[in-house]
Amino acid sequence: MENRKKPILRILAGFAAAVLIAGMLFITNSFVGNPISAMLANKAIKQYVDQNYSSLDLEIEKASYNFKDGAYMARVKSKTSIDTKFAVYYRDGRVQRDDYESYVLGMFNTLQRFSEEYSAVAKNIIAKELGYLNNKTMVMVHKEIYENPGDIVELDMKFDKTLPIRAEVTLQLDLADHSIEGIAKVLTDAHKAFAENDCYFDQYGLYAENDGMLIMISGVTPADIESGELAGLLEAAKANDSASGIGVFIKEQKK
Repeated sequence: MENRKKPILRILAGFAAAVLIAGMLFITNSFVGNPISAMLANKAIKQYVDQNYSSLDLEIEKASYNFKDGAYMARVKSKTSIDTKFAVYYRDGRVQRDDYESYVLGMFNTLQRFSEEYSAVAKNIIAKELGYLNNKTMVMVHKEIYENPGDIVELDMKFDKTLPIRAEVTLQLDLADHSIEGIAKVLTDAHKAFAENDCYFDQYGLYAENDGMLIMISGVTPADIESGELAGLLEAAKANDSASGIGVFIKEQKK
């Protein structure tokens, strides 16, 4: 009787192992795709790029799988143009779309590069003039420029801070003085330092998270700073007075 049970147990064990392996493969394919689909995606994307963008001298990266939408995506970039880079999307056996029009022709890449290069300039000014060596100051081009770059922006053009492009700056640093007066002083000093270096921004913000404090300031204008009443405006905004358009959030975090 026992001898008869052994083959049955071996069969059941083998079946269980096969089910387990199949399940693992199914889960793996769900998250990272499978080699055959990846090969087909890479081939289709290359054919698509060759047919539609053969004049641009492009390099195509290997496609990666996005388990959220079941699509493969390959990044494509020019060998000669810094701003010519976009993605191609493959799903259900064919290329679905690319974002060349918005990212390249729509100047999204160019404006993003401007933001990054302007951020680097702003970081250096804050480090040199205000002494915040590890600041992470960010400059963002105003969203209306993205919607209509017009005649201001050209593909691959060199960044120039004197271009008539509206921008906002957010200081990200470790504050030594968390008081309203200390915050107002930092923003005032930054505004002065930027102006002395021919950097002009429509709005200022500040983000600090250190020593158990979280501080977020937004919507401060050059006029607010130059009024000499910035501390009072920040105090009023902290008390939920939004008339000035300034936002103030200050919270002591639990340690």
